[in-house]
Amino acid sequence: MLFMVSTIIVLTSRFWGINTSLSMRYFIMAIWDLYFMLSYFSYREKTYKKYVIKNNFWLTIMPFVIFSIYTLIIWGIGSNAEFENFIKLCSTLLYLILAYGYACTAFYLFKAEGIDFIFWSGVISYMSGSVFYLIVSYGLNGLISYIKSLITGETNTANFAMEVHDLTFAMGVFFLYYVFFENKNTKKHKIKIIVSLILIFMGLKRIELLALSGAILVYYVLLKWGKKIQIRALVCTICATVISLVFIYIIDTGILALLMSNLGITDDGARLSFYLYSSKFYELGLGYVGTGWTWFSKYFFNLYLSHFRLNGGRIAASLHSDILTIYIEVGCIVFIIWMFWLFFVKPIRLTKKFGLKTGECVLLLTIYMFILYLTDNTLTYPDTQMIFLLVPMIVSWVDNQQRISE
Repeated sequence: MLFMVSTIIVLTSRFWGINTSLSMRYFIMAIWDLYFMLSYFSYREKTYKKYVIKNNFWLTIMPFVIFSIYTLIIWGIGSNAEFENFIKLCSTLLYLILAYGYACTAFYLFKAEGIDFIFWSGVISYMSGSVFYLIVSYGLNGLISYIKSLITGETNTANFAMEVHDLTFAMGVFFLYYVFFENKNTKKHKIKIIVSLILIFMGLKRIELLALSGAILVYYVLLKWGKKIQIRALVCTICATVISLVFIYIIDTGILALLMSNLGITDDGARLSFYLYSSKFYELGLGYVGTGWTWFSKYFFNLYLSHFRLNGGRIAASLHSDILTIYIEVGCIVFIIWMFWLFFVKPIRLTKKFGLKTGECVLLLTIYMFILYLTDNTLTYPDTQMIFLLVPMIVSWVDNQQRISE
């Protein structure tokens, strides 16, 4: 019960229209992570549970460790990095470690049931912090009006309270797990699918619907067939890398702006303005080494704090494209290595250690996350990254238990 209450707080980034304290959420994560580490290292015997945690954790956190080391090297050689940039670098890595550590804690304490603990905590968080607030503030008519606005695409006064980015994107990971990997005979299986889908719909993130559709399409076209992971992982790696570089290219050359203009697509969220502004900070080509991980994120956030405006409107707190941000910060070669790690190294390594089902799970979730990375800043959302690590651990564990029982 204590863990569930803690998780509800951890997953609540917005409550009754007010953003909650990020420091408090990370502090709670840190307490549970410390408890997990003491438990993990106090018993020296090797267990399968520890084996699952160790391999999944390190394969997930390693790209960020590499980013950090690479950044320290290029900053050491010479750059315009200041002390606050080093603080930003360390804090970002620490926050990711805390989020991933919390996922490890849930798995270590509850094994397969850990994912349901976090899922229902997220449901309670959203219902109490957003849905109930909407009903109290605007009545049932307000809720009905909001649901209608989701269908029509109209702006509603309740959007701010209902649009909880982090938890909404995490619900997409839950949905994919429950649909494709959870045992169909598991208690409340269909209910969890329906509830996660409802929360996704109410969370008002159109890119998430696109990401889910894309991931599911790739699953049925590519991932579901075959007994080996290597070819499928290689195809995904090549496609993701090409899509990313083409995306960056059409931004830098102005082709994206021209396409949107010709197609009559309006830049309501001002993302295009952000992307075009960022193009002066990077170059196309293998020789581009980057500004250093978190440098541009920090720079852009400082612009936001200074009320910097583009085309008459104030910019957002982030660029809203992890793909573009990472390319700017770590350069072309390290960016390509990152793609290779996400889509090839990680799923193949986990397949060899835990079986094909785990590898397919990682690939499916990575495709979903990749589409989000294109036009959002999901890479540093703690809730989403937490579940992104937790689900493959659950699949590894359950698949092994089924093999033992057969």
